[in-house]
Amino acid sequence: MDGADVPVSDAPNPNDSKSASFSARARQRLKKIGAIIASVGAIGAVVGGLAGYWRTWDIVYSHVGGDHTKIAKPTALIFSSGPSVAVLPISNPVKSMALDPIADAMTQQLVSSLGRFSLLRVIPRATTANFLKQGDAIEKARGAEVDYLVTGEVRPLREGARANIQIADLRSGLEVWSKSFDATAEGVQTGTDAYEIGDIAAAQINGAIETGEYKKIQNKPVAELKSYECIIQARVGGLIGSHATGLRALECSKRLIEKDPNNPYSWAVRSGVLVSQRLFGFGLGPDQVQHVDKRLYLNEEIIRAATRAVELAPDEAGVRRTYAQAMATTCQVDVYRQEVQKAVALNPNDPFTLGSLGVPLAYMGDWDDGAALAEKAIRLAGPNASYVWWLGPATRHWWRGEYQQALEDFRYAYAYVDGLGISEFGQAYTLPFLGRIDEAKALVAKLLKRRPDFTIREADAIHRMYCLSPEYIDRMNGALRQAGLPE
Repeated sequence: MDGADVPVSDAPNPNDSKSASFSARARQRLKKIGAIIASVGAIGAVVGGLAGYWRTWDIVYSHVGGDHTKIAKPTALIFSSGPSVAVLPISNPVKSMALDPIADAMTQQLVSSLGRFSLLRVIPRATTANFLKQGDAIEKARGAEVDYLVTGEVRPLREGARANIQIADLRSGLEVWSKSFDATAEGVQTGTDAYEIGDIAAAQINGAIETGEYKKIQNKPVAELKSYECIIQARVGGLIGSHATGLRALECSKRLIEKDPNNPYSWAVRSGVLVSQRLFGFGLGPDQVQHVDKRLYLNEEIIRAATRAVELAPDEAGVRRTYAQAMATTCQVDVYRQEVQKAVALNPNDPFTLGSLGVPLAYMGDWDDGAALAEKAIRLAGPNASYVWWLGPATRHWWRGEYQQALEDFRYAYAYVDGLGISEFGQAYTLPFLGRIDEAKALVAKLLKRRPDFTIREADAIHRMYCLSPEYIDRMNGALRQAGLPE
C-alpha cells in the first residue's frame, strides 16, 4: 500500500486444533441478528458515490489528512453510557504455576480490549478483584449493578492449555456467550496466546452484548429510548433494510442529534443511518427508491455528520471508523486509505472496523489488503461476523478469475444483503465464466420476477456507487448480458 500499509496481519487462531475448515465452521455458527449487529456500518461502508463528488469534496477538503487533535473541542462532550461489564480474574483451578501468568495476562487483555469498545462501561480490574474477596462474586457484581459478567478458567491441555470463557447477563441470569480457546505450549510459555485470546474474546463479547441489547429494545417506542438504546436501534435498524426499521432508525438518529448535539456518537450514528438510507432507499420517493444514482445527494449530509463526529472526538475509535466510512463516498482511494489506517490504528483487532472498512478498500482496487482486512474480521468476529464481509474476498476472487471461490462467497454474502432484492446478482455475473449460462439465465429470470425494473443500467449504477473500477464493471456487465439482463 504505497509504503504505508494498513495492518492486515493474520488474526490469531488459537483453535487450529479444531478447525478443519474455518469458513465452513464460521458459516454454520452465524446467527441472523448477530450478523446484522456486526453489519452495523458494514453495508454503509461498501457504498461509495461518484455523482455529487465535487459538492462533497468542498466539505471534506479542509478535514482530510488534517490534524484533528488541533480542533478546539467543546468542554461538555457527551459519551453515551452503554451497559457495564466486569471481568473476573481468569481462574486456574488446577493450581498449575505454569498457567498463572497466562491466566493473569488473559484477564488483563480482556479488560483492556473491552475498553476499546467505548460504548461499554468496563469495570476496573481492581474493583472486580474485590468481588472475589467478598464472598459470592456474582452476587457482589449484581449488587454493584454490573450488567454483564465475564468469567473464565484455564486448564492444561496436552503441552498447552485450554481457556473457557463465558459472559452472563446478570439481569436475566442467562449466559449469552461462551467459547473455548486453545493455547500452544509456546503460546503458554511466551504469553502471546493470552493476548490473542483476549482480543478475540473481547470482540465476540462486544458483539454478543450488542445483540442482546438490541433484542431488548427493538420493539420499544423510539420516544422512550435512552441515548444508548437509540444508538443501538439506529445502528442496527438502518442496516436491516426494511422500510419500517429504516424509518425507525432515521427517527432515532434525528432524536439523538436534537437531544445530545455534543455527543460524537449522535453524529456518527446519523451518518451511518444516512448511508443505509442511500443503500436501501427507505423513506425516499419512488423514483429514488428505483434508481440508486438518484440518492447520491445524500453524500453531502453523510460526510457533514461524520465530520462533526470526528471534530468532537478525533481519537474515538468508533467515531474514526464512521468518518472513514463516510470518506468511502468520495471514491478517492488515497483519501480513503489514509482514513482506514487511522481507524485501524485505534482498534487494530476490532472486527467491525476491519470488516466494514476492508470491503470498500477491496472494491476500490486494493484487492489484497482490503480482502485481508475483511477475512481477519471474519476470523475475529466468529458467530457475529457480518455476511457482508464475504463480499471483499468474493470480489477479489472474481477479479483474479477464481470464479468458483467467488461464486461460493457471493452465495453466502447475498444471503444477507437481499434487502436490495438482488440476492442472485453476484452469482449471475459469475456463472457465465464457469460455462454455466443456463443457471445464470435462471437466476436473472428469478431476479426480474421480483425486480422487473432491474437493468444493466441499474447494475452499473449500484457498482459505481460501490466505487468499483470501470474495468470490473465492464466485465460484470458483459456477463450479465449473457445471462439475459436487459439494458
